Amino acid sequence: MKQYDLFIFDWDGTLMNTTQTIVDATIHACRALDLTVVSDQDARSIIGKSFVEVVSDIVPELRGNPELLQRFTAVYERYLNDHTLDNPLFSHVKELLDKLSADGKLLAVATGRSRVMLDDILKGTGFGHYFILTKTACECFSKPHPQMIEEILEITMIDKSKALMIGDTSHDIHMAHNAGIDAVGVCHGAQARSELSACNPKYLLNDITELYNLYMEA
Repeated sequence: MKQYDLFIFDWDGTLMNTTQTIVDATIHACRALDLTVVSDQDARSIIGKSFVEVVSDIVPELRGNPELLQRFTAVYERYLNDHTLDNPLFSHVKELLDKLSADGKLLAVATGRSRVMLDDILKGTGFGHYFILTKTACECFSKPHPQMIEEILEITMIDKSKALMIGDTSHDIHMAHNAGIDAVGVCHGAQARSELSACNPKYLLNDITELYNLYMEA
């Protein structure tokens, strides 16, 4: 683990235990607007991507209806804003970020959240100072397109062989593959171990605690 100089983290389901809240927000928006109520599994399937770009894939009434999509997104985001900070960070997240920072590693975030929402989370948690750079879905192509990682690599001037992506979905791992960097899949988020394993990450771990332990043992 210590061979890497740049650690790029997804946020939801990777550093913060927000998966169920995102699912609940999607279902809440469906019910609030009297639309087809999606299943938990369908709501989980789009986590990590740009919400506005992919929610129409699971809520058929939103297709071809930009006004309704805008209303749906507003209800969804309002729910997330009201509930996200109620969720805990996963165990050993702070210890991991503290140790990486102390060792001079560069830390970044690549998330499917919007810029406003990510900034609110970083301010609310007090974790913004850890990250040299953050990229969101409203600024870049949605995962698994490699743009977020490519821009982070360009700005930090870190070689691809020295960069590592850590995420809880296949979208994170495929984004890393598309950018030509190694990936860690953590299995405490939106997708099952079998889904992550099928993407062939460099490392497949149970959780962030296991990543912390591996780094400390390296």
